[in-house]
Amino acid sequence: MPFDEITALYLIVAFLLGLLLKSYLPNYVKKKAENLATKEDIKNITEKIESVKSQIDINTDAHKSYISERKAALLNFYDEISSFNYELRVVNFGDFPMDGGQSLYDYQANYRNAVAEILKSYQRLVIYLPNDSTLLEQAAVLSRQVIEFRVVLKDNFGSIKKASIREQQAHANIQINGESPYIIAAHNADKINKDYWLLMKPLNKKYNESYHSYISSLNSFLKESEINCK
Repeated sequence: MPFDEITALYLIVAFLLGLLLKSYLPNYVKKKAENLATKEDIKNITEKIESVKSQIDINTDAHKSYISERKAALLNFYDEISSFNYELRVVNFGDFPMDGGQSLYDYQANYRNAVAEILKSYQRLVIYLPNDSTLLEQAAVLSRQVIEFRVVLKDNFGSIKKASIREQQAHANIQINGESPYIIAAHNADKINKDYWLLMKPLNKKYNESYHSYISSLNSFLKESEINCK
């Protein structure tokens, strides 16, 4: 083939390739860029979704932990006021052993500690319940009432202990001094105990009402909390 024809053929092929590249290459580059952009967008969106999901998980776990701690605080307060109610609030000092007053000293110490634990338990409720909470108000009423109990106990328990110890001593000396001193001491102890419980009677009535109101509200609150957590 003559040189001029070969040259012309190369020129034609080069021209055709130029047209092909001109029409195809920009579209290819554009499409490639779009694909890369799409992949980058998907990656960014995925990362944001994962970040939001992680934050939701953190918030959910924190909320569950808060609900669990609040429930524990409510039940702890219930345990404290129940122990006070059944173990300390109403007792018969005549049933205490004749041990020189040791049981009475122990009772007084346990009473003081129980009141302190109730007040500490109430302060925990302040952390977990809003100020306008019915439960918090009922717990506050119970806390004030146990303080009133403690005041009456403190003002009168010294006389109760002395009378009880004298009764025990008179009983121990019946063989020496006869029954008369013991009868007098027992009568005196009974009178002092009776006067004490007369002072406690209105407090016991109010506490009993407050105690059962708290239990009723607590049951409703816990049931509602369980439903809301589902």
